[in-house]
Amino acid sequence: MDLYIVDGTYELFRAHFGYPSRKSNEGKEVGALKGYINHLQSLRKNNNHLCVSFDSTVESFRNQLFTEYKSSNHIDPEILQQFPLAEEVTELLGITLLSMKEYEADDGIASVCSLFENEFNKIIIGSLDKDLMQCVKKDKIIMYSTRYKNFTNENGVFEKFGVSPEQIPDFLALIGDSSDGIPGMKGIGQKTAAELLQKYKNIEAIYENIEIWKSKLRGGVRHSETINENYKLLQLFKDLTTLRTDVEVPKKTEDYQTKDINIKGLEKFSNNFQLNINL
Repeated sequence: MDLYIVDGTYELFRAHFGYPSRKSNEGKEVGALKGYINHLQSLRKNNNHLCVSFDSTVESFRNQLFTEYKSSNHIDPEILQQFPLAEEVTELLGITLLSMKEYEADDGIASVCSLFENEFNKIIIGSLDKDLMQCVKKDKIIMYSTRYKNFTNENGVFEKFGVSPEQIPDFLALIGDSSDGIPGMKGIGQKTAAELLQKYKNIEAIYENIEIWKSKLRGGVRHSETINENYKLLQLFKDLTTLRTDVEVPKKTEDYQTKDINIKGLEKFSNNFQLNINL
């Protein structure tokens, strides 16, 4: 049996930009919610084990570590107001919800992958998020792009970035991740980061061997100065990009089985927000 994990926050954003605007009777924007529901309904048809991980509050422990980290202040209020509605309808559809508050949706996903790696034949993560690629393992834990309709396994991660899945936190710490508000090391791009990580396993080894590679790498002297002067910040960035795998999530495989749809609850929800949900 397989487990499909939905990155709920990603799917709600995708629906917001992919579906037409839609207003409830009270004038609230619910277009993203409609698209999100359609996606979950299609997944229910082909997956007996399914869960959704969601950034319930957006802010997490990472905001305390780095003030420039992404926050709800940078999210369109029209999307933000649909977050709690998306969580509510997920449960009405009989799908297990991982509602992340202190942590992020990605941490919930990473924790489920870590816990059930050997319990399911395959774990499929529905997302394009680069952070989540650190969860990928061979053909056992893979990612699926609902946008491009393709899968990414361990070889696919290397083909895309030139690093292995376990090196993704080091890679993102070096190049930065604008979607999370992480600037990375100035002047270091994907090619340079990949070249360094192919030679040295992680940022720690890169730092320890500065004197060796700075004269051999194109722009090495400049890059070595950047890393040397900002190493503590680089370590912080790696901590920020490293997903936690010890988040509290349901512990049994049966907890992820789809349940019966709450028909009455879903009808009421549909009527309240003029969603015309097909049951």
